[in-house]
Amino acid sequence: METADRQSILVAGCTAAFGHRAALALARRGHRVIAGLREPKGRGRDIAAELGAHARADGLDLRVVELDVNREASVEAAVEAAYSATYGHLDTLVNTAAYAVLGPLEACPPDQLLDMLNTNVVGALRLYRAVLPAMRAQGGGRIIQITSGLGRAVLPFMGPYAASAWAQECFAEALAMEAAPFGVRVSIIEPSGYRDPGRPRKPVGDQARLEAYQHQLVRLAERLQDGEGTDDPQEVIDAIVQAVEGDDVPMRTPVGASAKELTALRKRLDFEEYERAVLSRAGLSPDSLD
Repeated sequence: METADRQSILVAGCTAAFGHRAALALARRGHRVIAGLREPKGRGRDIAAELGAHARADGLDLRVVELDVNREASVEAAVEAAYSATYGHLDTLVNTAAYAVLGPLEACPPDQLLDMLNTNVVGALRLYRAVLPAMRAQGGGRIIQITSGLGRAVLPFMGPYAASAWAQECFAEALAMEAAPFGVRVSIIEPSGYRDPGRPRKPVGDQARLEAYQHQLVRLAERLQDGEGTDDPQEVIDAIVQAVEGDDVPMRTPVGASAKELTALRKRLDFEEYERAVLSRAGLSPDSLD
C-alpha cells in the first residue's frame, strides 16, 4: 500500500470475531488501526493479548483501547485516544459492535430488548456523534456500519435482533444523506448468519412463554443446522477492507449466500409470498407442524 493511501481507522466491537479479525486485516494492509474492546482487561483480555502479540510480531501499527458503546464517557474517551494515537486525524470508523437476542417475540422481555437496542442502535449513535465533529472539521471521512442479512428482511424467531438491524440501517441511511455535504461517506455491510466465528447470541429470557414454541424452534434449528457451513466469514472481512479502501462503495453490501438470497427474496415478493416461502424453507408451514 502506498503511504498516501494509509488510513487511520477506529474499529469498534473488537471483542467479537468480525471486529478483531477486521482490525488485524486492516493493520496488515498498512493502516493505522485503533481496536476498541469493551473490557480489554476483563473478558476481552485474551483478544487484547492476541492483538498485541500480532502487532509486535508483525510490526503492525495496531493499538487497543477500551471502548464500551453502552457508555457515552467510554466512547468519548476511546475516540479521544484514537485521535491522540493517530495525530489528530481519523479517516474511518468501522462499527461491528452488536449482539443478537434470538427467539419468539412474545418470550423477549422488554428490558432485554431495550438492553440490546442500547448496544446495537444507541451505541451506534454514540459512535457517530463522537467521530462526526472531527470528520467534518477535517473535510471528510468514512463510516462503515456492520448490520446483518436481517437488516432488510425478517425471519421467524429472529424478530428482536432484526428490529435492531433495521434500526441500524435506518440510522446509517439517514446519516449518509446528512453527512454527504461534509465529505463523510457512509456504507452498510450485511453479513449472513455466521455461527462460528460471529457475534454473541443470547436467547430470549422468558422461559415460561418460550415453552409454547419448542416444537417450532426444534424444527427451525434442524433446518438451520442443515444449512450451516455454506458461508465463509472471511467474506465479511474482505467486504470491510473493500469498503475502507474502495473508491466506489455501494450503500449496502450483502455478504454471503444466505444474506444475498434473503434480501433478494424480500425485494422480489410481496409479504404473503415471502411469508409462505420463508415458512416452507424453515419447516414451519402449517402442514409441516402437524
